[in-house]
Amino acid sequence: MSRTAIVGNHSTSSISRVSIPVDASGTLSFHEINYVIGGKNECKRRRWSCPTILKSEKQKQILFDISGKFSDGMNAIMGPTGCGKSSLLDVLADRKDPHGTSGCVLVDGVLRHPSYKYAVGYVVQENVFSETLTVRENLFFSANLRLPKTLSKREKIDRVLCVIADLGLESCANTRMGTAFLRGVSGGEKKRTCIGMELVLSPKILFLDEPTTGTIIFSIHQPRYSIFKLFDTVTFMCNGQFVYHGTIENVVSYFSTIGYQCETHENPTDFVLDILIDASQTPTILAKLKYAYNEPANHSHLKARPEFENNISNRGHLECFQHQIAVEAAQSLGTELLYVSQRTLRNSLRNPAMALAQVVVSIMIGFLVGLVFYDLKKTTGHGVHNRLGTIFFIVVNQIFSTMTAIEPLLQERALFFHEYASGYYRIRTFFIAKLLCDLLPLRAVPSILFSLIAYFMIAAALIVVVLIFVVMMIFSGFLIELTSVFSWLSWMQWVSALRYASNVLTINEFQGLKLCLPNQTDVCLMTGEDVLNDQGLSHGTAWDMWKHFFALTMMAATFFLLSYIQLHRIRKTK
Repeated sequence: MSRTAIVGNHSTSSISRVSIPVDASGTLSFHEINYVIGGKNECKRRRWSCPTILKSEKQKQILFDISGKFSDGMNAIMGPTGCGKSSLLDVLADRKDPHGTSGCVLVDGVLRHPSYKYAVGYVVQENVFSETLTVRENLFFSANLRLPKTLSKREKIDRVLCVIADLGLESCANTRMGTAFLRGVSGGEKKRTCIGMELVLSPKILFLDEPTTGTIIFSIHQPRYSIFKLFDTVTFMCNGQFVYHGTIENVVSYFSTIGYQCETHENPTDFVLDILIDASQTPTILAKLKYAYNEPANHSHLKARPEFENNISNRGHLECFQHQIAVEAAQSLGTELLYVSQRTLRNSLRNPAMALAQVVVSIMIGFLVGLVFYDLKKTTGHGVHNRLGTIFFIVVNQIFSTMTAIEPLLQERALFFHEYASGYYRIRTFFIAKLLCDLLPLRAVPSILFSLIAYFMIAAALIVVVLIFVVMMIFSGFLIELTSVFSWLSWMQWVSALRYASNVLTINEFQGLKLCLPNQTDVCLMTGEDVLNDQGLSHGTAWDMWKHFFALTMMAATFFLLSYIQLHRIRKTK
């Protein structure tokens, strides 16, 4: 059966029909779609996180009361840059935050189900995929996570092979996509891979946002007429509004009725887009086009109204986007974690520069620290000072080395947004996989190497604490006596990870230590306990040390929890 393909085009160079089997076709209708960003609504929605500077921001309406219907076949949405094509696709595909969006979207005459996102495909403007995986591996990743459990492994393989063949990707199927430092497949093959990752789902509705961006000459902004004729219907937009919504054959005759004549040998798309560019800059022309579009004789764009009224007549309002029900992904949590973890490990193994850099830097710094503080003496005066300084430097170095832990999440932010919105996996799946297969190994292993080197060269105790965040170094107690700090600031010492880590190492190092005079090892006037007492550290019981471990563990757990909550908070916004 046919598929409903909705293509947002600013430019098109090569579009052809493919023969991927589809279980069912879909008719997508929508009524009175409005989309607003910024302003009071935006700040009210995020009152606790909205900066004061944004509270006076004016609202900007992107879409204005748009209604229409897309049936089986290929449907094109065209218009000048900034007219709202991508925003409309996002709203129709359920990828916009429902706050600020109003109107209704129906699929086959009924309100779209919360699982709607799992039944449609969406190809975004920018190429989104795992750069270190091959074309085949990216397609299998999509198939394994998004296709229903009822399909066998053989059926999923056949589906992927069918997509590879239909998109002409056989020659590059085993080639990696490529990174900024590693050459991979061509730009056109990357785009076809992105399309293929959606086609393996056999979606009843497929959205493509400028699918040929980056594959044509920059100065070409309109499709050839031979390509234009491939579409069944076309929609022209200007400044967030429809000015034409109908068949390809009626485009020229429609605009001629409102005073715009297309020359005999002129490309109809060039002709219409020239009009729309003028309309976007001239309000009177836009008003003329909008008036003609709203004429009763041109109400083809309101064919969705009967089915809309049948489904909405008893609701009394249009807040169809406001009450979404959470739906679990297509696979179990264990299956998701398996495939996402496999991909994360592949990314790390095929891009060893990051891990190698962490290890090499840790080893070099470990040797440097070992040489500087080599074989610390158990003496008073300089001996005590050097040991405290060594502990402080080691803790600070370990803290700063963990600041790159956020980098993997930032690098894959766009990938996470797209895959979560497309129903690949749950948020917790992505978070756990990154934690177990990326963040902890790439930070824990270098820290352990550094600690082993520093321990044997400095003759200090083994450093077992791997710190996660830099928190208020000055309140560690090394730089200033905490008792001399203003009372209203002293509470900060209790949220200083550096303080807890330093206390652990100081107690472990000085407890039971005898400190003798220089060159007089038989005269020991000070013990390690004296130093601990001087530092104000209690050390009488085992809990005096383990309470600092407990505090560090709780702080790390809190930071992980906040990271997970942040992923939840931003999952719906683009």
